Amino acid sequence: MRSGGTLFKGGICAFIFLLVLLSGKLSAHHPQFIRTDISELENARTISEPAISRAIYAELAPGKVHYYRFVILEDQEFFAQMLVPVRPRYKDFRPTLALIGPGLPKEEVPFALPPDTGTIILPWEDKEVFFEPFTQTRYYMAQEFRRSLPAGTWNLAVYQPEGKGGKYTLSVGEKEQWKIKDILAFPAMWLRTRWWYSPGQTIAIILAAPAVAALLVWLLLRILK
Repeated sequence: MRSGGTLFKGGICAFIFLLVLLSGKLSAHHPQFIRTDISELENARTISEPAISRAIYAELAPGKVHYYRFVILEDQEFFAQMLVPVRPRYKDFRPTLALIGPGLPKEEVPFALPPDTGTIILPWEDKEVFFEPFTQTRYYMAQEFRRSLPAGTWNLAVYQPEGKGGKYTLSVGEKEQWKIKDILAFPAMWLRTRWWYSPGQTIAIILAAPAVAALLVWLLLRILK
């Protein structure tokens, strides 16, 4: 009975620990991964509900532009921010973000603008290095972009003025909206994000995970004795 009770208590503690761990994830962005060609405006990736926080993971090919499109139904503040993985190959990769839409000034950009639109260019300015504790990843973080936008269709363009390519994360929206299914999908999201960030590091972590899990169980059992 004592052994069964100990295991039961250990299970309860492990469950509570998992809930506490995942509750922190509720302040993070919904991850999305670009797997299609979005280098033409007509193929722009649609961002549904732009007020909802999400992180879009993509890789920009040299000399290309990535396009995103979102629709605002009523006047609201729009938020966006660029991040780049802290990896040696991306130490000099700093993409530019441009907002495209009606009523904006005409600025010089390396791509064609739709009729009757202008653009606001947000060149990269380093803000800080951001550490994401749940996926154990680090990112160069650019300044935030906030602007009140009227209802209408808007586009975002991501490009590198010198034509360099690399991985980036586009963060949009600030309203957190997590459901139970999102929490249950956390292991898969963790794996995809880690693999996108660094396949080699991810393999090393997966190989080390059983040993770490065994150590945690051993410590819990010792504490509950």
